[in-house]
Amino acid sequence: MPLPRRLFLLILWGISVFTGVIPPARPAHAAMMFCNRTQNPIEAAFGYRETDAWISQGWWSLAAGQCARVFAQPLTQRFYFYYATSLVRPAKDKPPFTWTGKYEFCTDTKPFRVEGDGNCENKGYQTLGFQEIDIGVNVRDYTLDFRDGS
Repeated sequence: MPLPRRLFLLILWGISVFTGVIPPARPAHAAMMFCNRTQNPIEAAFGYRETDAWISQGWWSLAAGQCARVFAQPLTQRFYFYYATSLVRPAKDKPPFTWTGKYEFCTDTKPFRVEGDGNCENKGYQTLGFQEIDIGVNVRDYTLDFRDGS
């Protein structure tokens, strides 16, 4: 007795998925992730170019071993920017470790999202130097790992 057509197609589809002819669907997760691979908690900020303006936003507090999605859209640029600081001093007489760079963005002492990267103080913000990330071309998601001393 022949199999009903629907059952036959279902079996054929199942065989093709398990043999790799049709790869199983994977959830899309395009985004920028920050992961704290240090031994101490950190705070991080993120900078990027939107259509007509530079954007900076923060703060993400990340416990040791924790990750956070700081940008939940497909990445469309080659370069992104970040700033982070450890929340623990290595010694009483030493400042906390910071991941800083030469690219200036506006930040605040509380959670923020700022459009524009100039005249920060005149707008009531502070200027901090961010590091650049070159994620490459045609990359839609990226994870930046913060590590002790680097």
